[in-house]
Amino acid sequence: MSTDSALRYGTLGTQASTAGIESQAGVTMAMLELNWASFEPRPGEVSARYLATMRSWLRAYQAAGQDVTLGLGLHYPPPWVFSLPGSSYVDQNGDVAAEPDFVFSRAVRSAAARYLALVAAALPLSDFWAIRLTSGGDGEMLYPPGGTYWAFGPAALTGTGLAAGMTPNPHPSWRPGRPGLSPAQIDRWVSWYVGGLANVTGWQMQTLSRLGFTGYYQTVTPGSGTRPGDLAEDEQQNLIDHETTAVGAVWDRYYGMLAGHRHVMAYISSVADRSGDDDGGQDTDTLMPLTCAEMGSWSATRWITRVAREHGLAVGGENPGYGLPDSLNVHYTNPSAAGMMASALRQARSCGFTVFYWAHDCHLWDGTIPFSRYADMIAQEQTEWDSERTHHRPFRKKAL
Repeated sequence: MSTDSALRYGTLGTQASTAGIESQAGVTMAMLELNWASFEPRPGEVSARYLATMRSWLRAYQAAGQDVTLGLGLHYPPPWVFSLPGSSYVDQNGDVAAEPDFVFSRAVRSAAARYLALVAAALPLSDFWAIRLTSGGDGEMLYPPGGTYWAFGPAALTGTGLAAGMTPNPHPSWRPGRPGLSPAQIDRWVSWYVGGLANVTGWQMQTLSRLGFTGYYQTVTPGSGTRPGDLAEDEQQNLIDHETTAVGAVWDRYYGMLAGHRHVMAYISSVADRSGDDDGGQDTDTLMPLTCAEMGSWSATRWITRVAREHGLAVGGENPGYGLPDSLNVHYTNPSAAGMMASALRQARSCGFTVFYWAHDCHLWDGTIPFSRYADMIAQEQTEWDSERTHHRPFRKKAL
């Protein structure tokens, strides 16, 4: 699909020392990611040393002329969070996750809200172009991994200590993988479960908006997740084996719950992950219903973009980082037109991204893949964009 605005470029984990060079080469977006444990090591106490470092990095990005995206770092919780009531997820087997429970625990959200207020007081949110949103406990918009369902703690089952806006588990005696519910009931249960991620997304947006933020909220969603046809099949089998559903990655439902929110950016954290042969978006994609079987062969980037367009959301994203996973390392380091960088930028342009971030900045300077390659691709993109705009023709992505 074409786009009427120029794609912006950034990096994740932006290094202050090279921000000026990058900005001159067209990398106009930086990312500042906080660490909750480092920022607030004890309840209500801000680390002056850590804050000074974060402020110095922010000033460096701003001096370089870059707009800045903020990572909240909620998935780096201080140890004291785990002493709060109902602080951790519990799955259907009674196992306790190592991540704090932001979806169901009122106490965890209250602690996080105080942290966000401390951040806003120290680093005015008006200084940021976008804020990355995750599920809180995870670095992306996911429940904990492991293939089980994390909706069986006391708050989720009884409603006691339940976060605002959440409802208790509608079938507290049923366990995924076992009989007892009809496929239609399981389908409604999945919507409730995925709705927990939408609820924690909305809670973060409301909290941050009250604290003065007015920019984009980037909801960090990886991979294709469970698509409609696969979900229907799994519901027939009582959700016995579908790890993407267990982490809540049912992106058509999740983004449907955020429909029409003008500040939400569907953010794809797996651009050029080789799914669907890294295919790009087409102008006709929006004419196809989300239940169309043909979409099963599409890349994660193309699929989530199609979902986002269904609901009027902006789109952005990043590539998988080096070593995440190791199987993509050769793709990552390939500087040719078939490599991850070229493929990612082709996908970003064809899918009408607002912004793309290379993951991660350090690997552009440590010999993994040269920054000059990123700069050259950005320059080529900008030249093509300027030419198309001059001649009043829709932009169509060429090979890099």
